[in-house]
Amino acid sequence: MARFSDLGVKESVIKSMKKMEWKDPTPIQEAAIPVGLEGKDILAQAQTGTGKTGAFGSIILGRTGSGYKTPSAIVIVPTRELAIQVNEELTKLAFYSGHKSIAVYGGTSIDRHIGTLKNGADIVVGTPGRMKDLLTRNALRVSKTSIVVLDEADRMLDMGFAKDLDFILSKLPKKRQSLLFSATMPDDVRNLALNKMKHPQEILISKDELTLDLISQHYMVLDKDSKKDALCALIDRCSAKTIVFGHTKRRTMQLSRKMESTGYKCTPLHGDIPQAKREKIFDGFRKGTINVLIATDVAARGLDIDDVGLVVNYDMTDPETYVHRIGRTGRADKKGMAVTFVLEDEIKDIERIMKSIDKKIDILDLGKLERREASQAPKEKTAAKKGSQKKPQEKKIKFTSVSINIGVSDDITKQELLEFVQDCSDLPRKSIGKIIMGENLSFIEVPLDQADKICEKLSEYDFDDKALEVKRKLDF
Repeated sequence: MARFSDLGVKESVIKSMKKMEWKDPTPIQEAAIPVGLEGKDILAQAQTGTGKTGAFGSIILGRTGSGYKTPSAIVIVPTRELAIQVNEELTKLAFYSGHKSIAVYGGTSIDRHIGTLKNGADIVVGTPGRMKDLLTRNALRVSKTSIVVLDEADRMLDMGFAKDLDFILSKLPKKRQSLLFSATMPDDVRNLALNKMKHPQEILISKDELTLDLISQHYMVLDKDSKKDALCALIDRCSAKTIVFGHTKRRTMQLSRKMESTGYKCTPLHGDIPQAKREKIFDGFRKGTINVLIATDVAARGLDIDDVGLVVNYDMTDPETYVHRIGRTGRADKKGMAVTFVLEDEIKDIERIMKSIDKKIDILDLGKLERREASQAPKEKTAAKKGSQKKPQEKKIKFTSVSINIGVSDDITKQELLEFVQDCSDLPRKSIGKIIMGENLSFIEVPLDQADKICEKLSEYDFDDKALEVKRKLDF
């Protein structure tokens, strides 16, 4: 097996790798690094968790200098969480080389990113939407960018970022090195590579050899309001260390608070948690003082704990991330269980996962796990009474409005604000009326008889580190 020095990796980077306790190159690193260091374009098919960041990070750090005002390299990724994770790893790799890497993404203040860019950066990692916005505002200057990386290209195209990618790539110098990494190689990814790259060298790395035989895989078809009860039922039944995966930092924080309030020893884990605190969380999870981690996909990387008995996909994901998530259990020859929560309109997604892993995932009977059976009985009795089904529909909700210090400047859409309010307040959709969004302030209609309680509840949360200010307004 080759060593990193055999691949031509810079000595300062190897020194960082030793600090990170990396030993031998992964297959993608062994195949891609020498080619990339020669300056050639690369079209690589490799799965999540195969060491891609180490591969393109070694190439960037080996072919660019440090200490510049504008970036020599940009890395485009599909999601905020991946931007944070990649930036974190590049920062560690550059510990001794002096390169500065920053992450830019939606859901946080663009002014903060503009200010950070003014201070200079050698590498910028970001999502397509935020990078496009920064380019449009002339805040991200790429005239001297010599390397561009498209990480998880298939996922970016699936998410509808094709036009944003075209825009970003059109702003880059024509004389550049392009590195594209994709878990799958459909026609649209291959066409992107052929149109935007110069004679790319193709590298194919086989799928992660994760052992799925020890993992009992299931899914449950639920509605949004049933997820938390189903999660409690699963945890109670399994009595095992559990990792719950959600899409966003906001999800992990809100769900963790709800679970803690009902007596579970849990904590959120997301990309904005400092490394020192993250290590304390991992230590508590290993020792059992924390039984449930509610985590974004950042937690799936570098989390090496052998006795996780249950993994729950609280939010649906793509096939590659699914495999990586459930691979947190069924380790060290111990059996594990993985359960995915599926909404009615996500049935096709779980079928896509089954096709990808070539394995049937069984439906888990919710009736055997339901934690609050007693709470459902009154609903059944009500439904049996004559005319009772119509009465709730005839009762009109009296609304009042509340103001909240979130607006367009916070890079949030009206739909995202609606979902945020629903998650924080537990209000059903029908109990939220009109939403009027301003630049820094929005107004939301809520039930008059619950307004004070909702203001109090929402004020307990924050939005991307901003403390929420929620106030009752005059009735409409």
